[in-house]
Amino acid sequence: TLPPSPRHYDVILVSDCVLPKLYPIAPLVKAISTLSGPDTVTYLSYEHRYYPEYDPRDKFNELAEEVGLQVRKVPLENQHPIYSVEDIEVWEV
Repeated sequence: TLPPSPRHYDVILVSDCVLPKLYPIAPLVKAISTLSGPDTVTYLSYEHRYYPEYDPRDKFNELAEEVGLQVRKVPLENQHPIYSVEDIEVWEV
């Protein structure tokens, strides 16, 4: 359990961390929630990988909703054309 954060960040960047075989999703969501303030924007990159127990994308969204975070997929057309690919999603939290 993380203690309450004495400060909140403007931007949080997360890459390659929604990997349930290696990292539990719940602590990631808790960390984002703890470090976020009312004006914080978090960007996550997510590459779908098969996980037999559940869909990691759905689980992340479920856990985020439980702590009051909203997750939005950034449309591909809103991403830089050189640095975006169809199999990797960018989420804004």
